[in-house]
Amino acid sequence: MGTRAANNRSSVFQSTDGRWYGFVTMGTRPDGSSDRRKRSGATQAEVAHKVRALERERDDAAKVPAGRSPRLADWLEDWLTASALRVRPNSLYGYTTDVRAHIVPTIGKHRLADLEPEHVEYLYTALLAKGLNVGSVHHVRTTLNKALNDAVRRRRIPRNPVALAHTPRYDAPEIDPLTVVEARTLMAAADDEPNGVAFMLAISLGLRRGEALGLSWADVDLEPGRLRVRQQLERRRYRHGCEDPTRCDERPAKCPKRRDGGLVLAEPKTRQSKRTLPMPRPMVDALRRHRQAQRKARIYAGSEWHESGLVFTTVTGRPIDPSDHSVHWVKFLEGAGVRPARLHDARHWASA
Repeated sequence: MGTRAANNRSSVFQSTDGRWYGFVTMGTRPDGSSDRRKRSGATQAEVAHKVRALERERDDAAKVPAGRSPRLADWLEDWLTASALRVRPNSLYGYTTDVRAHIVPTIGKHRLADLEPEHVEYLYTALLAKGLNVGSVHHVRTTLNKALNDAVRRRRIPRNPVALAHTPRYDAPEIDPLTVVEARTLMAAADDEPNGVAFMLAISLGLRRGEALGLSWADVDLEPGRLRVRQQLERRRYRHGCEDPTRCDERPAKCPKRRDGGLVLAEPKTRQSKRTLPMPRPMVDALRRHRQAQRKARIYAGSEWHESGLVFTTVTGRPIDPSDHSVHWVKFLEGAGVRPARLHDARHWASA
C-alpha cells in the first residue's frame, strides 16, 4: 500500500474501501487556503498516472524566472507605471481605477506565479456581489487581461489565467440606427441649432464627438468640399502637482498646483482615425453658414473672444466641453421630436 506524504507533497494510498487515492498540492485558492486536489481510481497505477498529470500541470505553471514571484498588487503597480509611457491619459485613468479599486483589494495578495483561473473567477464573483454591473466587470477583465498578457510576454508567468477563466455573460447594448426620416429631421433642424453642424457631421460623415469638437478650420477645405480628421478634443483628469499628494488636503482637480488636466487637443483614437473625408454639397453650405455665424459671434464678443481656430466653439471662442455637447444633443433630440439616442451612436448612422 502507498503511504501518505507530508503536507504540500503529492501522495498516493489505498483506502480501507479498496480504492486508490492521490492528492496533489496545486497552489492557493482565492481565499488564500491551500489548493490540494484529489484523484481516485481502481488501481495504484491508474491513480499514479493521474497524479503525475496534475504535477505536470502544476510544474508547467511554475516555470517562471528564478527568484520569488512578486505579488499581483506589486506587478500591477509596476505595469501601470510602464503603461503611462504608451497609453492615452484617459485609458490610464481607467486602468488605475480597475487596479486600485477592484483587482488589488480582491486578489492582489496572491503571488503572480500562483494566480489561477479560479482566482480570476473569484474576482468576478466578488465584484458582482458588491454591486458592480456586468459591463464594469468586463472592463476590469480587460484591464487584468492586458496586464497579465504583458506578464506572459516578459516571461513572468507561462500563461494568462484570464484566458482560462469563465467570464460573466455580457450582452452589449445594440445600436439602433436612426430611420431615414429621423435622420432627415435632425439634419434639417441642426442647420438652425447653435453648433448644430457638429451633429450633422456625426450623422452624415460618422465623426466621433471628440473629432467634431477638435476640428480646426485649417483642416476644412470648403472649395473642393473635404475635411481632414487629425485631432480630437478630450477632457483629461487633473493630477496632483504638489510634491507629496498624500499630504494635500484637496483632490487632484482642486490641488493648487494641479496639472495635466482640462480640455486638450490630442491624437485621434486610432491610426485609422486620421482620415480625409469628402463632404456633400449641403454639408459644405452648412459649414459656410456656420463660419459666418462664428465671425459675427467674434465681433459681438470683442475682447472676450478667445481665438482657438476651432470650427465649433462657445460664444467666446473657447473649446466646447464634450459633456456639455452631449447634454446639448439630448435637448436637441427633444426639441426635434426624435426618440432618445446616444450621440456616440450617431457615427454609426452614417453607414446604416
